[in-house]
Amino acid sequence: MSKKKAISRRTFLTEVAAGGAACAIVPRSVLGRGFTPPSDTLNIAAVGVGGMGRSNLINLASQNIVALCDVDWRYAHKGFEHLDIDIERLKKRIELPAPAQPGESSAPFDPVKAQARIDGMLKLKSIHLPKAARYTDFREMLERQKDIDAVVVATPDHMHASIALAAMDFGKHVYVQKPLCWSIEEARKLSRRAKEIKVATQMGNQGHSSDDGRTAVEYVWAGAIGDVREVHIWTNRPPRLLATGRPAPDAAEARARPLKWSGRDVNTRLAAAICGDYPVPSGLAWDLFQGTCASNVDYHPIYHPFNWRGWTDWGVGAIGDMGAHLIDHTMWALNLGFPTSVETVSTPFNGVSYPSATVTFYEFPRAVPCRQSN
Repeated sequence: MSKKKAISRRTFLTEVAAGGAACAIVPRSVLGRGFTPPSDTLNIAAVGVGGMGRSNLINLASQNIVALCDVDWRYAHKGFEHLDIDIERLKKRIELPAPAQPGESSAPFDPVKAQARIDGMLKLKSIHLPKAARYTDFREMLERQKDIDAVVVATPDHMHASIALAAMDFGKHVYVQKPLCWSIEEARKLSRRAKEIKVATQMGNQGHSSDDGRTAVEYVWAGAIGDVREVHIWTNRPPRLLATGRPAPDAAEARARPLKWSGRDVNTRLAAAICGDYPVPSGLAWDLFQGTCASNVDYHPIYHPFNWRGWTDWGVGAIGDMGAHLIDHTMWALNLGFPTSVETVSTPFNGVSYPSATVTFYEFPRAVPCRQSN
């Protein structure tokens, strides 16, 4: 046998294994344009898929979505069932461009982005939702689902840190929706853990990712508006969407003493008026929704599925809901770093829901804009 044809069993097995790997790791050129080889996709799990999490899944439809977790599948299923309506609405806008309707973004309609979103919704609906494993408890998901590469967290604010820390402990990369967490201490813990585990982490902030946002920042970097000494930021999101300034439902105090019409007694009357015996809806794991909440709060429809943002147990109020977007561009453009002082004035705070209105003053050392060059 010639030297060229001589081959040992070990060499043969080694080369067969390498050949098998070559078949599994298909080069992009073989698949053709528009196709992603399996080796280039991530196995994604999402916790909180009924609201912003659904949007994240649409944008991640090019990846392999292997697991979904939510404490309220009744609400999550409504969002998934609405995919067909959303697809048809976008198709009509592409065919017949029209001005933005009330409640829609006023940004110029981009048919290319709209088509990409349609593609994502179709993939989510037809490919991922039928096969992805479903869980109610994120702890069970992390324990049982061994094929997860990365976790998307889009739950109410109070659970962001707990879920992200648990995912990192399992060695998973993590994407957490804004606001990153409920408290400063949680932010410090997340930062330390990410450095220790050495996984990829990111906070979701769609405003930071927008073309218009970056353009405005680049104007400041270029000196187009001169030196910036003062910035005013506000949100017009009404308190009714956040349920701020409201008392917690409670009839006990109203029964315990005669009520007058002082501010405190009016709040007591309001708390009694909205109090009621509301059963926990079928499909909602209320105990898991509360999660790390320090107090055990009875279910009430004023808390869930959206208004949790305005209650101190679960949300961080307007500053985390909209401030995470609106304040970001100032910090980014001016390279502000940490403030030297922070002062807030507000309408009365009842201790359970954030005030209806606040004004917060931040003072910073003289800023040096981070003017970047290509």
